[in-house]
Amino acid sequence: MAERSLGDHSLPDRAVASLSRRALLRAALGAAAVGALGAACRGEATPTGGPPSAATGPTATAGPSGAPGYSVALSQPQKLKVAWTAVTGAQSGVYMASETGAWKDLGLDVELVRMGSSSQLAAALRAGELDGGVLDWALAFQFQSQGGNAREVAAITNRQIFSVVSQPSITQPQDVIGKRWGITRLGSAAHTASLLALDMWGIRPDQVQFLAMQDVPAILVGMQAGGVEVGTVSPPTSTRALQAGLHQLVDLAEQGPEYPSIGLAIAERYVNNSPDVVRAYVAGYASGVARFRKNPDRALEVLRKYLQIEDEDILRDTYDRFSRYLAYPPTLPMSSLERIKNDLAQEDPAVAQVAVSDVAAPQFADDLQAHDYFASLL
Repeated sequence: MAERSLGDHSLPDRAVASLSRRALLRAALGAAAVGALGAACRGEATPTGGPPSAATGPTATAGPSGAPGYSVALSQPQKLKVAWTAVTGAQSGVYMASETGAWKDLGLDVELVRMGSSSQLAAALRAGELDGGVLDWALAFQFQSQGGNAREVAAITNRQIFSVVSQPSITQPQDVIGKRWGITRLGSAAHTASLLALDMWGIRPDQVQFLAMQDVPAILVGMQAGGVEVGTVSPPTSTRALQAGLHQLVDLAEQGPEYPSIGLAIAERYVNNSPDVVRAYVAGYASGVARFRKNPDRALEVLRKYLQIEDEDILRDTYDRFSRYLAYPPTLPMSSLERIKNDLAQEDPAVAQVAVSDVAAPQFADDLQAHDYFASLL
């Protein structure tokens, strides 16, 4: 039987498909606790070496700085290890912040590393092997319910930027019942989007067979090979899927409800002890999004590097989509988070005990917004 990897632990397809979102996160966190992330982190996410420095007072910024006298750059450089988690245009702001020096301009020496999913990222945060990264909102609530140590501090996408595609023989939502459905991992953003689509159609999650394919491009490969009949994919893979003749059942970015997908998270110790670092982290990310919007040529170069795509039409389509889809300003969507919590609590009662304020720390983006910092970048 084929296996799906979770760090150094592997799970059979059937076992992965039957695990609850909560159980998968617990497995990932348990692996971290005993140092079993292994291959997922080794060489990519090593321990950060102690608590953040408190000597990070702001000084004059290089470049836009919002209202007169307001500054976010750090007086002393601060190292952070930050992870991106999916081959998708949704993480373009993170790519651009790193590639164009937006974080560096503010005194943050960010090492950007690749991890396979939000659930792996959560495990690495628990193990102290990462400082922050791109975290699915749904997983953030479950992570906190299990003693998580990170908070979301900036919005990345406030809708589910996924399409559900199917083999051409599946032409309507009810046809997915009983079918194999490719996602990245249980507990990932792709899984959350899949559950949202099923809810829209009045279909129970146990009426389909979820298969963990590790990353979004692999879902398309699996569909083309006939291994799965349905898949949840994001741009540019969704564009490639339609070019390959697959059928689109729903584009959640255009037809779905407002439902926050992913945010930018940072270890809680920074929120508590080094607010200036967090403010610079959010400001640098915002600058990455602004540069993505303002400089299409550079943005296309960065997308080509991270998405490993040479097709200019697909790259341009991805750029056009995420110029619209990336949340800007990246203030947290606080009014929408209670729905995510309530939806999750139906399958995981522990989430009901988690306050939204335990998961989201909106004060940093709100402060930048109040001082016109985001407006100054455009």
